[in-house]
Amino acid sequence: MRKLLAAGCVVMLVAVAATGCRVVSLPQVDAKVFLVRTSSQEIELVAVPRSVSAEMPLAEAVLRELLKGPTAAERRQGLTSLIPEKAAFRSVSVGESGVAWADFGEGLEEGIGGSMRVLGIRQQIEATLMTIPGIKSVILSVEGETEGVLQP
Repeated sequence: MRKLLAAGCVVMLVAVAATGCRVVSLPQVDAKVFLVRTSSQEIELVAVPRSVSAEMPLAEAVLRELLKGPTAAERRQGLTSLIPEKAAFRSVSVGESGVAWADFGEGLEEGIGGSMRVLGIRQQIEATLMTIPGIKSVILSVEGETEGVLQP
């Protein structure tokens, strides 16, 4: 069994060397996303550390990470996300004035109800983006439309 495993490793290494491929890890940067701990009366925002890709703009990377939701360990700590699972990130841009414009697909508002949940979703996105230096405010849109987005 050991010889077979060792032989498999050698073949794999030879194939990697023959194709010129090399194993590299993508550059990462430390960031924060905001999850929530909820009770019947309030929503507590909780910053959690994440490593995100340095290969894309930081605002895009943190939003993609936020949409992944809590890890198993974070769930065990009582953390969750109020953002619907069907929410899809479309784009984000940050202007020179520090305004971030984050656009999502229709899934962001699908099946949500109650002012507390809507407020929590908005807070999660805004707080996550505002950890990025230079971002002073956030405009949310769904399919490019800002009117009525995340209204209770």
